[in-house]
Amino acid sequence: DGRYAVVDLRATDNKDRWIARLDPETATLTVLDRQTDDAWIGGPGISTYGEESTVGWLPDGRTFFFQSERTGYSHLYTVDVETGEIQQLTSGTFEGFDPQVSKDGRYWYFTSSEDSPHERHFYRMPIRGGKRERLTSMEGHNQVALSPDGEMMAILCSYTNRPPEVYLQPVSGKAERITESPTSEWLSYEWHVPETISFEASDGVRVPAHVFRPEQPNGAAVLFVHGAGYLQNVHAWWSNYYREYMFHNLLTDLGYTVMNVDYRASEGYGRDWRTAIYRHMGGRDLQDYVDASRYLGETYGIDPERVFIYGGSYGGFITLMALFTEPEHFGGGAALRAVTDWAHYNHGYTSNILNTPVTDSLAYVRS
Repeated sequence: DGRYAVVDLRATDNKDRWIARLDPETATLTVLDRQTDDAWIGGPGISTYGEESTVGWLPDGRTFFFQSERTGYSHLYTVDVETGEIQQLTSGTFEGFDPQVSKDGRYWYFTSSEDSPHERHFYRMPIRGGKRERLTSMEGHNQVALSPDGEMMAILCSYTNRPPEVYLQPVSGKAERITESPTSEWLSYEWHVPETISFEASDGVRVPAHVFRPEQPNGAAVLFVHGAGYLQNVHAWWSNYYREYMFHNLLTDLGYTVMNVDYRASEGYGRDWRTAIYRHMGGRDLQDYVDASRYLGETYGIDPERVFIYGGSYGGFITLMALFTEPEHFGGGAALRAVTDWAHYNHGYTSNILNTPVTDSLAYVRS
Protein backbone atom coordinates (compact mmCIF):
# COMPACT_ATOMS: atom_id res chain seq x y z
CA ASP A 1 0.00 0.00 0.00
CA GLY A 2 3.07 2.24 -0.19
CA ARG A 3 3.37 3.02 3.51
CA TYR A 4 6.49 0.95 4.05
CA ALA A 5 9.58 -0.32 2.33
CA VAL A 6 11.59 -3.35 3.46
CA VAL A 7 15.37 -3.50 3.20
CA ASP A 8 17.66 -6.54 3.24
CA LEU A 9 20.89 -5.66 5.08
CA ARG A 10 24.08 -7.67 5.47
CA ALA A 11 26.99 -7.00 7.84
CA THR A 12 30.38 -6.39 6.24
CA ASP A 13 31.83 -9.34 8.22
CA ASN A 14 29.14 -11.62 6.67
CA LYS A 15 27.87 -12.90 10.04
CA ASP A 16 24.60 -10.95 10.36
CA ARG A 17 21.67 -10.30 8.07
CA TRP A 18 18.66 -8.13 8.87
CA ILE A 19 15.23 -7.79 7.30
CA ALA A 20 14.11 -4.30 8.37
CA ARG A 21 11.08 -2.08 7.81
CA LEU A 22 11.81 1.41 6.54
CA ASP A 23 9.35 4.16 7.37
CA PRO A 24 9.84 6.62 4.46
CA GLU A 25 8.31 9.54 6.37
CA THR A 26 10.64 9.33 9.36
CA ALA A 27 13.59 7.56 7.67
CA THR A 28 13.73 5.06 10.56
CA LEU A 29 14.41 1.33 10.47
CA THR A 30 12.65 -1.33 12.52
CA VAL A 31 14.25 -4.79 12.57
CA LEU A 32 11.78 -7.51 11.58
CA ASP A 33 14.19 -10.45 11.48
CA ARG A 34 17.84 -10.91 12.35
CA GLN A 35 19.89 -13.90 11.26
CA THR A 36 23.27 -14.49 12.89
CA ASP A 37 25.82 -17.16 12.03
CA ASP A 38 29.18 -17.60 13.77
CA ALA A 39 30.58 -18.71 10.40
CA TRP A 40 28.81 -16.78 7.63
CA ILE A 41 25.31 -16.11 6.39
CA GLY A 42 24.37 -18.06 3.27
CA GLY A 43 22.29 -20.84 1.80
CA PRO A 44 19.62 -21.02 -0.93
CA GLY A 45 17.71 -17.76 -1.40
CA ILE A 46 20.01 -15.82 0.95
CA SER A 47 22.35 -13.20 -0.50
CA THR A 48 26.01 -14.21 -0.64
CA TYR A 49 28.87 -12.16 -2.16
CA GLY A 50 26.77 -10.11 -4.58
CA GLU A 51 23.83 -12.43 -5.26
CA GLU A 52 20.37 -11.08 -4.49
CA SER A 53 18.16 -12.64 -1.82
CA THR A 54 14.84 -14.28 -2.63
CA VAL A 55 12.47 -11.75 -1.04
CA GLY A 56 9.20 -10.02 -1.92
CA TRP A 57 5.67 -9.02 -1.03
CA LEU A 58 2.45 -10.98 -0.80
CA PRO A 59 -0.58 -9.44 -2.55
CA ASP A 60 -1.93 -7.97 0.73
CA GLY A 61 0.86 -5.37 0.68
CA ARG A 62 1.82 -5.89 4.32
CA THR A 63 3.29 -9.38 4.35
CA PHE A 64 6.90 -9.79 3.27
CA PHE A 65 8.57 -13.14 2.48
CA PHE A 66 12.17 -14.27 2.79
CA GLN A 67 14.30 -17.37 3.32
CA SER A 68 16.32 -18.21 6.41
CA GLU A 69 18.62 -20.98 7.65
CA ARG A 70 17.58 -20.49 11.28
CA THR A 71 16.58 -24.20 11.57
CA GLY A 72 19.73 -25.42 9.81
CA TYR A 73 18.09 -25.61 6.36
CA SER A 74 16.92 -22.79 4.10
CA HIS A 75 13.15 -22.43 4.45
CA LEU A 76 10.41 -19.99 3.55
CA TYR A 77 9.16 -17.40 6.05
CA THR A 78 6.76 -14.48 6.07
CA VAL A 79 6.64 -11.46 8.35
CA ASP A 80 3.80 -9.00 8.94
CA VAL A 81 5.58 -5.67 8.47
CA GLU A 82 3.17 -3.87 10.81
CA THR A 83 3.09 -6.31 13.75
CA GLY A 84 6.47 -8.01 13.20
CA GLU A 85 4.86 -11.46 13.50
CA ILE A 86 6.95 -14.13 11.72
CA GLN A 87 5.54 -17.36 10.31
CA GLN A 88 7.61 -20.30 9.08
CA LEU A 89 5.86 -21.84 6.05
CA THR A 90 8.13 -24.81 5.27
CA SER A 91 10.17 -27.02 7.58
CA GLY A 92 12.20 -30.21 7.56
CA THR A 93 15.64 -31.55 6.71
CA PHE A 94 15.50 -30.28 3.14
CA GLU A 95 15.94 -26.98 1.31
CA GLY A 96 13.62 -24.81 -0.77
CA PHE A 97 14.54 -22.89 -3.90
CA ASP A 98 13.04 -20.02 -5.90
CA PRO A 99 9.63 -19.49 -4.22
CA GLN A 100 7.08 -17.52 -6.23
CA VAL A 101 3.50 -16.41 -5.62
CA SER A 102 0.78 -17.51 -8.04
CA LYS A 103 -0.84 -14.82 -10.16
CA ASP A 104 -4.12 -15.12 -8.22
CA GLY A 105 -2.27 -14.89 -4.89
CA ARG A 106 -3.63 -18.23 -3.62
CA TYR A 107 -0.52 -20.42 -3.79
CA TRP A 108 3.21 -20.69 -3.44
CA TYR A 109 5.18 -22.48 -6.13
CA PHE A 110 8.74 -23.54 -5.36
CA THR A 111 11.41 -26.17 -6.01
CA SER A 112 12.46 -28.43 -3.17
CA SER A 113 14.77 -31.31 -2.21
CA GLU A 114 12.13 -32.69 0.17
CA ASP A 115 11.95 -36.15 -1.41
CA SER A 116 15.71 -36.60 -1.75
CA PRO A 117 18.79 -34.38 -1.52
CA HIS A 118 19.72 -35.86 -4.91
CA GLU A 119 16.56 -34.76 -6.78
CA ARG A 120 14.62 -31.51 -7.30
CA HIS A 121 10.83 -31.35 -7.65
CA PHE A 122 8.28 -28.58 -8.06
CA TYR A 123 5.65 -28.01 -5.36
CA ARG A 124 2.50 -26.02 -4.70
CA MET A 125 1.40 -24.87 -1.25
CA PRO A 126 -1.40 -22.60 0.09
CA ILE A 127 -0.25 -19.00 0.46
CA ARG A 128 -0.45 -19.11 4.28
CA GLY A 129 1.29 -22.46 4.51
CA GLY A 130 -0.04 -25.98 4.88
CA LYS A 131 0.12 -29.19 2.88
CA ARG A 132 2.71 -29.23 0.08
CA GLU A 133 1.62 -30.83 -3.20
CA ARG A 134 4.32 -32.23 -5.48
CA LEU A 135 3.50 -31.39 -9.11
CA THR A 136 6.39 -33.10 -10.95
CA SER A 137 7.00 -36.83 -11.12
CA MET A 138 9.96 -37.37 -13.45
CA GLU A 139 13.13 -38.47 -11.67
CA GLY A 140 16.08 -36.09 -11.70
CA HIS A 141 15.96 -32.30 -11.75
CA ASN A 142 12.73 -30.51 -12.68
CA GLN A 143 13.10 -26.80 -13.45
CA VAL A 144 9.64 -25.31 -14.02
CA ALA A 145 8.19 -22.19 -15.64
CA LEU A 146 4.43 -21.61 -15.22
CA SER A 147 2.20 -20.34 -18.00
CA PRO A 148 0.62 -16.89 -17.42
CA ASP A 149 -2.72 -18.46 -16.48
CA GLY A 150 -1.04 -20.90 -14.07
CA GLU A 151 -2.55 -23.94 -15.80
CA MET A 152 0.50 -25.31 -17.63
CA MET A 153 4.09 -26.03 -16.68
CA ALA A 154 7.08 -25.98 -18.99
CA ILE A 155 9.59 -28.36 -17.41
CA LEU A 156 13.28 -28.57 -18.14
CA CYS A 157 14.07 -32.05 -16.86
CA SER A 158 17.31 -34.04 -16.89
CA TYR A 159 18.63 -37.25 -15.40
CA THR A 160 22.15 -38.43 -14.59
CA ASN A 161 22.78 -39.84 -18.07
CA ARG A 162 20.18 -37.79 -19.95
CA PRO A 163 20.74 -34.12 -20.88
CA PRO A 164 17.91 -31.62 -20.28
CA GLU A 165 14.75 -31.87 -22.37
CA VAL A 166 11.66 -29.66 -22.41
CA TYR A 167 8.32 -31.12 -21.34
CA LEU A 168 4.82 -29.62 -21.16
CA GLN A 169 2.47 -30.66 -18.39
CA PRO A 170 -0.89 -29.45 -17.10
CA VAL A 171 -0.50 -28.58 -13.42
CA SER A 172 -2.63 -31.62 -12.57
CA GLY A 173 -1.67 -33.85 -15.48
CA LYS A 174 1.00 -35.89 -17.23
CA ALA A 175 4.20 -34.54 -18.77
CA GLU A 176 4.80 -34.76 -22.51
CA ARG A 177 8.28 -34.35 -23.97
CA ILE A 178 8.55 -31.84 -26.82
CA THR A 179 12.30 -31.84 -27.53
CA GLU A 180 14.89 -34.46 -28.46
CA SER A 181 18.31 -32.89 -27.98
CA PRO A 182 21.15 -35.46 -28.21
CA THR A 183 22.32 -36.81 -31.55
CA SER A 184 21.68 -40.43 -32.50
CA GLU A 185 25.44 -40.97 -32.34
CA TRP A 186 25.56 -39.75 -28.75
CA LEU A 187 22.55 -41.88 -27.81
CA SER A 188 24.14 -44.99 -29.33
CA TYR A 189 26.51 -45.23 -26.35
CA GLU A 190 25.16 -46.64 -23.09
CA TRP A 191 26.07 -43.82 -20.70
CA HIS A 192 26.72 -45.04 -17.17
CA VAL A 193 24.52 -44.19 -14.18
CA PRO A 194 26.85 -44.24 -11.16
CA GLU A 195 25.73 -45.80 -7.92
CA THR A 196 24.75 -43.23 -5.27
CA ILE A 197 26.26 -44.28 -1.95
CA SER A 198 27.41 -42.77 1.33
CA PHE A 199 30.51 -43.71 3.27
CA GLU A 200 31.41 -43.04 6.90
CA ALA A 201 33.93 -40.28 7.37
CA SER A 202 36.49 -40.23 10.17
CA ASP A 203 34.22 -37.99 12.27
CA GLY A 204 31.32 -40.47 11.98
CA VAL A 205 29.31 -38.47 9.42
CA ARG A 206 27.91 -40.14 6.30
CA VAL A 207 29.28 -38.47 3.15
CA PRO A 208 27.37 -38.77 -0.19
CA ALA A 209 29.24 -40.03 -3.23
CA HIS A 210 28.83 -41.39 -6.76
CA VAL A 211 30.74 -44.52 -7.72
CA PHE A 212 31.31 -45.64 -11.31
CA ARG A 213 32.17 -49.36 -11.21
CA PRO A 214 33.90 -50.92 -14.21
CA GLU A 215 33.00 -54.38 -15.48
CA GLN A 216 36.67 -55.36 -15.42
CA PRO A 217 38.42 -53.36 -12.63
CA ASN A 218 42.09 -52.58 -13.20
CA GLY A 219 42.88 -52.02 -9.53
CA ALA A 220 43.09 -48.21 -9.83
CA ALA A 221 40.71 -45.37 -8.97
CA VAL A 222 40.12 -41.73 -9.85
CA LEU A 223 38.63 -39.28 -7.34
CA PHE A 224 37.02 -36.16 -8.83
CA VAL A 225 36.74 -32.95 -6.78
CA HIS A 226 34.04 -30.52 -7.92
CA GLY A 227 34.80 -26.81 -7.91
CA ALA A 228 33.16 -23.80 -6.23
CA GLY A 229 33.19 -25.39 -2.81
CA TYR A 230 29.48 -24.66 -2.43
CA LEU A 231 28.17 -26.77 -5.32
CA GLN A 232 26.48 -30.16 -5.55
CA ASN A 233 27.65 -32.92 -7.89
CA VAL A 234 26.24 -36.08 -6.31
CA HIS A 235 22.74 -35.97 -7.74
CA ALA A 236 20.36 -37.63 -10.20
CA TRP A 237 20.47 -35.00 -12.93
CA TRP A 238 22.73 -33.90 -15.79
CA SER A 239 25.89 -32.52 -14.23
CA ASN A 240 27.39 -29.07 -14.61
CA TYR A 241 30.51 -31.17 -15.11
CA TYR A 242 29.17 -32.92 -18.20
CA ARG A 243 32.62 -33.03 -19.82
CA GLU A 244 34.05 -34.72 -16.74
CA TYR A 245 31.00 -37.02 -16.61
CA MET A 246 31.72 -38.20 -20.15
CA PHE A 247 35.43 -38.53 -19.30
CA HIS A 248 34.47 -40.65 -16.29
CA ASN A 249 32.51 -42.95 -18.60
CA LEU A 250 35.69 -43.41 -20.65
CA LEU A 251 37.73 -44.11 -17.52
CA THR A 252 35.15 -46.64 -16.33
CA ASP A 253 35.28 -48.43 -19.67
CA LEU A 254 39.07 -48.58 -19.30
CA GLY A 255 38.75 -50.32 -15.93
CA TYR A 256 39.06 -47.44 -13.45
CA THR A 257 36.77 -47.07 -10.46
CA VAL A 258 35.67 -43.41 -10.45
CA MET A 259 34.25 -41.58 -7.44
CA ASN A 260 32.65 -38.14 -7.02
CA VAL A 261 32.23 -36.85 -3.47
CA ASP A 262 29.95 -34.13 -2.10
CA TYR A 263 32.54 -33.20 0.49
CA ARG A 264 31.87 -30.88 3.41
CA ALA A 265 30.89 -27.38 2.17
CA SER A 266 28.95 -28.79 -0.80
CA GLU A 267 25.52 -27.42 -1.63
CA GLY A 268 22.26 -29.18 -0.82
CA TYR A 269 22.82 -30.51 2.71
CA GLY A 270 22.03 -27.60 5.01
CA ARG A 271 23.88 -25.03 7.08
CA ASP A 272 26.21 -27.29 9.09
CA TRP A 273 27.48 -28.98 5.93
CA ARG A 274 27.87 -25.61 4.21
CA THR A 275 29.97 -24.04 6.99
CA ALA A 276 32.09 -27.07 7.96
CA ILE A 277 35.17 -25.48 6.30
CA TYR A 278 34.93 -22.17 8.18
CA ARG A 279 38.45 -20.85 8.88
CA HIS A 280 40.08 -23.93 7.33
CA MET A 281 39.80 -24.68 3.63
CA GLY A 282 41.58 -27.97 3.04
CA GLY A 283 40.57 -29.19 6.49
CA ARG A 284 37.34 -31.17 6.86
CA ASP A 285 36.70 -31.07 3.10
CA LEU A 286 40.07 -32.66 2.35
CA GLN A 287 39.56 -35.23 5.12
CA ASP A 288 36.43 -36.41 3.32
CA TYR A 289 38.70 -37.28 0.37
CA VAL A 290 41.21 -38.98 2.65
CA ASP A 291 38.29 -41.04 3.96
CA ALA A 292 37.13 -41.68 0.38
CA SER A 293 40.58 -43.09 -0.40
CA ARG A 294 40.31 -45.34 2.66
CA TYR A 295 36.83 -46.41 1.53
CA LEU A 296 38.18 -47.41 -1.88
CA GLY A 297 40.82 -49.54 -0.17
CA GLU A 298 38.44 -51.20 2.28
CA THR A 299 35.62 -51.76 -0.23
CA TYR A 300 37.39 -52.47 -3.50
CA GLY A 301 40.92 -53.35 -2.42
CA ILE A 302 42.49 -50.38 -4.23
CA ASP A 303 45.85 -49.38 -2.76
CA PRO A 304 46.43 -45.67 -1.96
CA GLU A 305 49.27 -45.41 -4.47
CA ARG A 306 46.76 -46.34 -7.18
CA VAL A 307 44.23 -43.66 -6.14
CA PHE A 308 44.44 -40.56 -8.34
CA ILE A 309 42.75 -37.25 -7.46
CA TYR A 310 41.91 -34.32 -9.73
CA GLY A 311 39.71 -31.24 -10.06
CA GLY A 312 39.61 -27.63 -11.17
CA SER A 313 39.46 -24.31 -9.28
CA TYR A 314 38.50 -25.31 -5.72
CA GLY A 315 38.94 -28.89 -6.89
CA GLY A 316 42.47 -28.00 -7.97
CA PHE A 317 43.13 -26.45 -4.58
CA ILE A 318 41.94 -29.60 -2.77
CA THR A 319 44.11 -31.70 -5.09
CA LEU A 320 47.20 -29.69 -4.14
CA MET A 321 46.34 -29.90 -0.45
CA ALA A 322 45.87 -33.66 -0.82
CA LEU A 323 49.24 -34.20 -2.49
CA PHE A 324 51.18 -31.85 -0.21
CA THR A 325 49.58 -32.62 3.16
CA GLU A 326 48.12 -36.16 2.88
CA PRO A 327 50.39 -37.81 0.26
CA GLU A 328 50.20 -41.27 1.80
CA HIS A 329 46.55 -41.54 0.70
CA PHE A 330 47.03 -40.65 -2.97
CA GLY A 331 49.29 -41.86 -5.75
CA GLY A 332 49.04 -38.79 -7.95
CA GLY A 333 46.86 -35.91 -9.01
CA ALA A 334 46.10 -33.14 -11.45
CA ALA A 335 45.37 -29.67 -10.08
CA LEU A 336 43.61 -27.66 -12.79
CA ARG A 337 43.42 -23.82 -12.54
CA ALA A 338 44.01 -24.20 -8.80
CA VAL A 339 43.83 -21.42 -6.21
CA THR A 340 47.20 -21.46 -4.43
CA ASP A 341 46.91 -18.46 -2.09
CA TRP A 342 43.48 -17.38 -0.84
CA ALA A 343 44.83 -13.95 0.14
CA HIS A 344 45.03 -13.21 -3.60
CA TYR A 345 41.55 -14.48 -4.47
CA ASN A 346 38.05 -12.95 -4.76
CA HIS A 347 37.36 -11.05 -1.53
CA GLY A 348 33.59 -11.55 -1.65
CA TYR A 349 34.00 -15.31 -1.79
CA THR A 350 36.97 -15.82 0.50
CA SER A 351 36.05 -13.40 3.28
CA ASN A 352 32.91 -15.44 4.01
CA ILE A 353 34.95 -18.52 4.81
CA LEU A 354 38.34 -17.24 6.03
CA ASN A 355 37.49 -13.69 7.17
CA THR A 356 40.36 -11.43 5.98
CA PRO A 357 44.17 -11.84 6.10
CA VAL A 358 44.42 -8.91 8.53
CA THR A 359 41.75 -10.15 10.96
CA ASP A 360 42.38 -13.90 10.70
CA SER A 361 45.91 -14.62 9.48
CA LEU A 362 45.83 -18.13 11.00
CA ALA A 363 42.93 -19.16 8.76
CA TYR A 364 44.86 -18.06 5.69
CA VAL A 365 48.13 -19.71 6.75
CA ARG A 366 46.57 -23.14 7.34
CA SER A 367 44.43 -22.86 4.21
